[in-house]
Amino acid sequence: MKISVVLNGAAGSLVGQPIEESVSEVKRLFEEAGHIATVTAASGPEIVAAIDQAAASDAEVVVVGGGDGTVATAAGKLMGTDKALGILPLGTLNLYAKDLGIPLDIAEAVPLLAHGRIKPMDVGDVNGTVFLNHSVLGLYPLMVQEREEVREERGLSKWPAMAIAMCKALKRYPLLRVRLETDRGTRRITTPILAVANNPYDEGFGSFLKRSHLDTGELALYVAKHRQPLRMARMMVALVLGTWQRDAELEVMHLTEFTVKSRRSALKVANDGEVHRMKPPLHYRMLAGGLRMLVPSEESGVRAASPGERLAEATGTARANVARKESA
Repeated sequence: MKISVVLNGAAGSLVGQPIEESVSEVKRLFEEAGHIATVTAASGPEIVAAIDQAAASDAEVVVVGGGDGTVATAAGKLMGTDKALGILPLGTLNLYAKDLGIPLDIAEAVPLLAHGRIKPMDVGDVNGTVFLNHSVLGLYPLMVQEREEVREERGLSKWPAMAIAMCKALKRYPLLRVRLETDRGTRRITTPILAVANNPYDEGFGSFLKRSHLDTGELALYVAKHRQPLRMARMMVALVLGTWQRDAELEVMHLTEFTVKSRRSALKVANDGEVHRMKPPLHYRMLAGGLRMLVPSEESGVRAASPGERLAEATGTARANVARKESA
């Protein structure tokens, strides 16, 4: 199978390491598994161009090494194509890769993907921008922006910078006023945080933003109703512990499509940790099975297909899609 790999040289796991060694290791591991691999590294604005080039290549699978933001960018590029997306978790949280059961170590992750299988997975979409984990309005986008400013000014790592950013956001505590339109009607909502997850998050102690299922075909909408910063701070602590969904001031809805309206000319939206300015209304929808993902075979409990079998599967799918387009 032909695989095109793009490594984000600015990803947390690669910082301070010779990027050439990582490129060589990834190439060697995929080729030892019987694949033809092209591996490149890029950073900054160049990462998007590198992903575009990989998406335009003749590879059946594009594997991206980076954090959740880089992975979401690649997902947006590959949506609607015959190519599958693979992930090497090299970022800070790596939420999606963890939910797929992909190890954080390259030496473990590459062989697991090399013997994996291709599976359709759900994708969330807001106004044409996809997200694999969550899309958040309100305090969180402000915290992300403040975190990056603190990192630049003080040279701190992400977690200490985020702690400072959270304290500043809670001190200001702006509330977001929007109208929520669902198949159940229209409501006015005042909230510090409105979050949308691509498939519901698990409940229970220790389940920090963990999802056991990524193919339920549902978006989970979480609306915080905390009017006091202290109560919001308590829920954030509960978020880390995994007990946040027990909060009495948190409303949870499972939907496939809804719209968020606002009188503001633009809203700050954090999609998988990347902040965007979007013009309302924000139309959220679930794209069930919208992205072909390369996942570990252990997730399905079936035998790993050989490279030849996977190539035949990819080729057959591509021919079927072409036939459907020609008949449409």
